[in-house]
Amino acid sequence: MQKNYLILAHKNPQQLTRMIKALDNGNSKFFIHLDAKTPIEPFTAQLQDEHIIFIPERVRCIWGDFSIVLATIHLMEAAAKAQSKGFFILMSGQDYPIKPIAQLDAFLEENAHCDFIDYLPLEQKWKPKMVKDKLAHYHILHSETRGDSNCYAPFSCSSLFQKGRTLWHLLKGRLSLQNFKKLCQLPQREAPFAQQYAGSQFWAFSENTFYDVLSYIQKHRKELELYYQYTSSPDEVYFHSILLNLKEEGRKIILKNQLTYVNYFRKNNIFLTEDFEKLTSAKEQFFARKFDMEIDAIILDRLDKLEINK
Repeated sequence: MQKNYLILAHKNPQQLTRMIKALDNGNSKFFIHLDAKTPIEPFTAQLQDEHIIFIPERVRCIWGDFSIVLATIHLMEAAAKAQSKGFFILMSGQDYPIKPIAQLDAFLEENAHCDFIDYLPLEQKWKPKMVKDKLAHYHILHSETRGDSNCYAPFSCSSLFQKGRTLWHLLKGRLSLQNFKKLCQLPQREAPFAQQYAGSQFWAFSENTFYDVLSYIQKHRKELELYYQYTSSPDEVYFHSILLNLKEEGRKIILKNQLTYVNYFRKNNIFLTEDFEKLTSAKEQFFARKFDMEIDAIILDRLDKLEINK
């Protein structure tokens, strides 16, 4: 089974090299977006092969920002430009396989017409305040520091309480004058879809679905960006909403649970050696995130032995 890994990386070239080596069974391509804030030379020095492509369109990725969606689109377009076939799997540079790749290939062969993504209607995913922030408010970055942002109602359409909050943020210097002026000009938000969906950032699409989603993005790129550039963590909504609305329009799309095991409830989300049994026993999940070999490399050693002992 041909596999195309779309990788969002931002640090640790040694770990990325190790991940690609673990994934590469001779029937894969790797398309890598390296955060523009990160020097590329230590990565390209270690990863030199015709089936490993560092895409030239690099974005400064900011947590919770549309930049991550844009980087993902660049990866999709690079894979399409290379006329790639098979499955397309979105990963981070801190993922790692938790099952032998032969098992992944067999599973994808059995589910060749399926797509793998975590999703819920947006209203079921988060509490009402966060839903309102996602749908009706504008997500404004104050800096590139993780979490340094707020969601604001468009000033002309906001309540007295919301106006007071916005003005207080302006007066104490949290909201810049430039962004305040922008909020005064922005209209009420109009979503591109009547129903939006949300879930984990990572997905795996079959060939037909991948090209259908990319075609939709390219056809509606401007209106999608106008809306989602002001949505907090849009990478958890953008692709899910496109996919589910294509399905509701009648496209033949069969959805199953995502292939990536993630635990968002632990500190830093980083897996350690003691998590080995839990990871390897996860049903129909073949990758996990995230790992950090500078914190615990032994877990990666144990996972590598799965491939040796398959």
